[in-house]
Amino acid sequence: MTLQKAIQTLFLSRRKSSEYIIGNGVKVNGQLIKEPWYELKDTDVIEFNNKIVKVSDIQKIEQNKVYYLLNKPKGYLCTFKDDFGRKTIEDLIRNKIKEKVFYVGRLDYDASGILLLTNDGNLANFLLRPENNINKVYNVLINGIISQKEINKLKNGVILENGYKTLPAKVKILKKSDNSSLVQITINEGKKRQVKLMMGSLGYKVIELSRVKFGPWSIDEVPNSGDIKKLNEIDFTEVGYKKI
Repeated sequence: MTLQKAIQTLFLSRRKSSEYIIGNGVKVNGQLIKEPWYELKDTDVIEFNNKIVKVSDIQKIEQNKVYYLLNKPKGYLCTFKDDFGRKTIEDLIRNKIKEKVFYVGRLDYDASGILLLTNDGNLANFLLRPENNINKVYNVLINGIISQKEINKLKNGVILENGYKTLPAKVKILKKSDNSSLVQITINEGKKRQVKLMMGSLGYKVIELSRVKFGPWSIDEVPNSGDIKKLNEIDFTEVGYKKI
C-alpha cells in the first residue's frame, strides 16, 4: 500500500491526499515523508492530523468495500465540509453511514437525484471514464419550448462555451407546457455542469435538474429526498467492471 492510498482510505480524496502529502508531508514511523507513492510496510505507523494509525488497520478498512445510494436533495453541496457553513452531504449521512466514503459523479448544489457513495476507488474511476459507457440519465426542466431541431443538436453533440464538443447523447421530450419543457438527457461523460452548459448552448436556462439514473442504479431505489440505501450485493458485470 502506498502512502497516498493510505491517506485516501482514511481521510481525503485521491487528488487531495497526494496534494497534502507533497505540500505538508506525513510522518511514517516518526519520519516526515513527502512522496505520495512511498511504499508502506504492514508494520508501519503513520501520523496524520494528530492521529496515529497502524498500516495494518488501514488495510482492513481498504478490504471492506461498501456501496450506498443517496437521493441528494437540492440545497446540499457535494462535499463533506464547507467553510461557509452551507449544508453538505455529510449532514445527510451523519450517523447513518459509519464508513469513510466519497461520492462518485458530483451533483451541483441546486441539483437533486441519485448519488453513489463508496470507498472503492477502482470502481469509482471505472464508472467515471467516458470510454466505459456508463450512462447517467437526467430530467431537465428548462425555460422555453425546445424544438425537435434543437433536440437533434443535443443528440449529435453541441459545442460548449469552452469550445468542447460533447459526445452524442440520447434525448427525448417528456413534457411541454406554455413556457417550459421537461427533457430527459442520457450521457456517458461528466464534464462540470455539463447538462446546464449543453442547454445554455441553445439559449435555455435550467430551472430544475435531477439525476434519475446512474449506471444500473435508479432513483426508484431511493425514491424520497434524503433516502439512503446500502447495496449489499452488486452485480459488477452489469457495468462491465472486473472487481480488483
